[in-house]
Amino acid sequence: MKIIRLEFLKLKKKTRTWLGPVLVFWLMMIAYPLTVEFLQEKLEVGFFSVLWIAILISMMLATEDIFLEDFNDGTLEQIMIKTSSFSTLVSVKILTYWIFVGIPISILSFIFSFGTTEDLALSLMIFPLSIISSYIFLNLFVMGNALSLNKGSVLGALVTMPLALPVLIVLGKSIIAIQLSINYLGFIFLLLGCLSIIIVTVPLVVSYIIKAHLE
Repeated sequence: MKIIRLEFLKLKKKTRTWLGPVLVFWLMMIAYPLTVEFLQEKLEVGFFSVLWIAILISMMLATEDIFLEDFNDGTLEQIMIKTSSFSTLVSVKILTYWIFVGIPISILSFIFSFGTTEDLALSLMIFPLSIISSYIFLNLFVMGNALSLNKGSVLGALVTMPLALPVLIVLGKSIIAIQLSINYLGFIFLLLGCLSIIIVTVPLVVSYIIKAHLE
């Protein structure tokens, strides 16, 4: 609990870190109807593709300096010396960032989905997809950020993006499933299965990567 409270307070003070990605997502969603004038009658045609990509980009921006400050001031090294479970700290960091960034973006996804489609049932189905996918993307980009900790965020994005593409494909198929009323829960369980593996493996992998940077 102490680690969670500490990470929560640290991120709360770094307003730009968590508010920036949320604002970027909001601006992308606002910009979508303004740039497709010929689709004003059928905005939902391309809306969900833009939505998933906006979530992806926002999660990428959120993790840009997740470890950088602690790495530069020696905090990571001190924590690694004092604790034997460094992966727990990584998990807590990811969870904290998801609470500050992923959940607000998922709520905005529901709001924009309802505003665009005017379909409450559809928008309610989009919400869990947004919640789960944002957590998956966040974990993946945290791993990419750890790989490029002192080499620039572009490398991390390039390494992580291929891993995120299958998730985008599943999200696209889930929209088709919703529209055709077939096997929607199957896609939810598939994403949850992926997430259950990722939240266990990514913190372990990230902890080993950061240890390699510090040695």
